[in-house]
Amino acid sequence: MSSYGLSLVLAVVACVIGGVLGGLALARPGSAPGLAGGDAPPSAPDAGALAQGRAFGGLLILSHATAALFLGYQSSVGAAMAFALAMAWLGAALGRTASLLIDKAGGRLNLSNLAFEVLIAATLSLPFFNAGRLVVRGSGMLV
Repeated sequence: MSSYGLSLVLAVVACVIGGVLGGLALARPGSAPGLAGGDAPPSAPDAGALAQGRAFGGLLILSHATAALFLGYQSSVGAAMAFALAMAWLGAALGRTASLLIDKAGGRLNLSNLAFEVLIAATLSLPFFNAGRLVVRGSGMLV
């Protein structure tokens, strides 16, 4: 397998991870504040907060699923879409870094989430920075 093919596979795996996180947010939107170390979710969460959590989950699922779809079927477009997602994850990492420095929120959870966000961003950007693909037996076979 070429390095381009490997970068596509790794980016699809990162898209699956992002989609699973979206599915978790969609299925249990009220548990996110408690997991993040904020206030524990009340017994009956606000309907607006639940809608916001589900909207964010849907955003994660569809954006990562679409990027994974195009990585498989039209890799040049998929690479650009995955790069856009990588920049979103990098933005999340920069926001978390700002919170670490400004808010002094340097707990173990924040540091591990920062490392996770940077690694997902790097993995999603791999196909964009790779040289290209070697086409064998038609346009769909990567080596």
